[in-house]
Amino acid sequence: MKKIICLIFLSLPVFGQKPSDTPKQKIIFDCDLGDDIDDAYALGLLLTMQDRYEILGITTCYGRTEDRANLAAKFLKETHQNIPIYAGRNTSGQNKRANWFAEQFYWSKGFNPATPIKSNAAEFIKNQLNRYPGEVVVFSVGPVTNMSDVMDLQPNILNKAKAIYAMFGSFRLGYDATDKVHAEWNVVVDIPSAKKFVNSGANIIYAGLDVTAMVKLDTNKRAKLLQRQSPLTNALSGLYVLWGQETPTLFDPVAIGMEAYPDLFKTEDVHIRVDDQGYTRLIPNEKPNARIGIQIDHAAFIERIMQKYLYQNL
Repeated sequence: MKKIICLIFLSLPVFGQKPSDTPKQKIIFDCDLGDDIDDAYALGLLLTMQDRYEILGITTCYGRTEDRANLAAKFLKETHQNIPIYAGRNTSGQNKRANWFAEQFYWSKGFNPATPIKSNAAEFIKNQLNRYPGEVVVFSVGPVTNMSDVMDLQPNILNKAKAIYAMFGSFRLGYDATDKVHAEWNVVVDIPSAKKFVNSGANIIYAGLDVTAMVKLDTNKRAKLLQRQSPLTNALSGLYVLWGQETPTLFDPVAIGMEAYPDLFKTEDVHIRVDDQGYTRLIPNEKPNARIGIQIDHAAFIERIMQKYLYQNL
């Protein structure tokens, strides 16, 4: 008697990945690339997840938005990507800090992208949300000036987003990961826009300091990225050196993680309000207008994104 052995091979998705026959999630990445280093790590993470995400475009906000867009353009060139980039409204005249030529800008100074950078990020976001109602996820990891400008163009447009994941606010924890809350940067530099954003009625999930302040990239992991010697990790390492500080806090990648890895987070539906000093206040006994992250398995999150950075071939 002959025995017939059948081998069945199962293709199991890696955590955070969607099966190949699942449509990719359309996204827009709105950032202030060039200030803190976490925007670069967030953009790099998104580029490693293009099996999951269809990146419709990258938009820049706050201060010298054209320099931020040029930095994004070189980042994409170095990693062999072709994604539209739109500069938001330049607010560098707001004050000296907004007009700061950040050290990371030197990485792309004099770079001339093959595809011209377009202006009017707000118009781009509006058009995409109208074109794909209920289908687009927006990752907002900078001041929400572009979000405000979009609402000026079409008041209820953010309601057409499937969801907005925003690195925004300090609800019960602050920058030192203790229970002393702070006026978080993305809020305090544009308080009028922040107030308008939280009252937009959109489906917003907030990655505040409560789930971001403890996400640190230590010396050992930075060394691994440097030694990986790929276009992506070389870009991240070069920008890290220009940033000029020691241990990065990866605030912005956490907003992506809340969408990609929901098993690592606990959230809570609450009512929030932005006060005149830029604090994001929790208002008890009010109808929820937000979902906030309240807990993260930060060690597991760091391990997952490290795998993304190391096991890619961009």
